[in-house]
Amino acid sequence: MCTIYKKTDLFSTLVTMFKTILTILFSAIIYPAFAQRATDTFSVYFDLGIPTLNANTEKRIDLLVYNDKIINGSSIMIIGYADFLGTEKHNKDLSMERAKNVKNYLVKYGINADNIKLCVGNGEVHRTGINDKNGFPTDRRVDIVVNNMKESNEKIASTGKPKKDTVKGKKRPVKTNFEEIKNLKAGSTITLQNVYFPPDRHTIKPESKETLEKLFSVLKQYPNLKISIEGHVCCIKSEIVDALDIDTYEPTLSINRAKAIYNYLVSKGIDTARLKYAGYGHRRPVVVVEQTNEDQEKNRRVEIRITENK
Repeated sequence: MCTIYKKTDLFSTLVTMFKTILTILFSAIIYPAFAQRATDTFSVYFDLGIPTLNANTEKRIDLLVYNDKIINGSSIMIIGYADFLGTEKHNKDLSMERAKNVKNYLVKYGINADNIKLCVGNGEVHRTGINDKNGFPTDRRVDIVVNNMKESNEKIASTGKPKKDTVKGKKRPVKTNFEEIKNLKAGSTITLQNVYFPPDRHTIKPESKETLEKLFSVLKQYPNLKISIEGHVCCIKSEIVDALDIDTYEPTLSINRAKAIYNYLVSKGIDTARLKYAGYGHRRPVVVVEQTNEDQEKNRRVEIRITENK
């Protein structure tokens, strides 16, 4: 028995098929791109032969949770490793214990255990032709892989595209008024705008070069001008002195960022006698109680303080 379709039914069927094809294409191409951006891997490190978390490792996880890098609702994988020192079985067991201890610490901190989809020990990191008796410190680690799929889905569903991030430099750039520096008295400060660093690191991003070149030009133009470069961070607990720098694995992020700019100016030929650097962590906030991204952005800054201007 044959079914007879009216023209309107045929048109409706074709439209439905077309929408279905578009949905499949969106799911196969666009959605994975957003999902990939929503995945981050954070590494925490351990002492040689030790499965328990040390103080720095705990602080690192504290900061990740406090700064919403690890949140409830995300899918979390915890993968432990060891360096090549010791037997294969020992390293396998050691990496597993490290992974379990990280999981337990996260759960104790308030992360739902159901969000942790995987907790494994991958054993030693194999290195060919290397036999260093001290091993490799970066191989004594646990990787925490966080997939914020839920957050990404909400952004796509509400807007059709990811929301703009106002914290990571996607707002309209604000220019630093370098012309006023020549008139500033000792003790005055000016905030360096458009100077960027990767999250939790002190490496200067290339897009910061224009601002730093202008600062260099001003220092070259006014040879009697002396400055102090001062770093500040946001989003850490009041009892923590400074944020953790994952490049050095030390809680000196604000100092290291200020020093990075200091080193840049010295490499351009500015006399070290004219420069100082310091880091104040979160001890000198512009906004005492951070409630918005804008508040955090105001506190996350590098300032130039005039120390002498004859």
